[in-house]
Amino acid sequence: MSAFNTSNIKTGPGTIYAAPLGSTEPTSVTGAWPSGWVKLGYTDGGSSFTTTPTTGNIEVEEEYYPVEIVTTSKASGFAFSFAEATARNFLIAINAGVGTPGTGTDLAANTTGTNPDGSIWVEEPSLGAELRIMLGWDALNTDAGVGGSDPFERLILRKCYQTGTVTENHNKGTNKTVYAVAFNLEKPTGANPYRKIYPAALAS
Repeated sequence: MSAFNTSNIKTGPGTIYAAPLGSTEPTSVTGAWPSGWVKLGYTDGGSSFTTTPTTGNIEVEEEYYPVEIVTTSKASGFAFSFAEATARNFLIAINAGVGTPGTGTDLAANTTGTNPDGSIWVEEPSLGAELRIMLGWDALNTDAGVGGSDPFERLILRKCYQTGTVTENHNKGTNKTVYAVAFNLEKPTGANPYRKIYPAALAS
């Protein structure tokens, strides 16, 4: 498609997914996500993906402009606030992994279990035992009222670590409890940190 095409303008919060490291990635912009990916539910304020290079200038005395700009480091992140205050979401927020609360499956050791009355307990992972996860974002409207009306992008973040402050507020009125998270990306083995998938119609 050419530029100045209104169908290239997209809106909507989309759907956020999480999976253990090494999970199979989607290879198309439509269809169900592979086994192991779980939907994280509603958010407060949507989500944001950022990627920021840090650069340095190579300068010579005879020129005012740098003769070359080099990249010295890169940082990419994905931030959002969980609007569903579940045990699974809290475990993700404290870097305990993606799994089944109460069972320990795909979770850091000794971070969750079940009490005699069926309630689920959650504790933070030991220092150094935190788990990295994969995150995904899907613009396809796979649930009623969530996302846009057509597929326009999928985002796969291959190795994520939550580095933000988790603040859990409880207030009166319409203020809901949220878990705010800010994931930073690490370099996965043998792959780039992230991949975006666009439909052919959005190639240009």
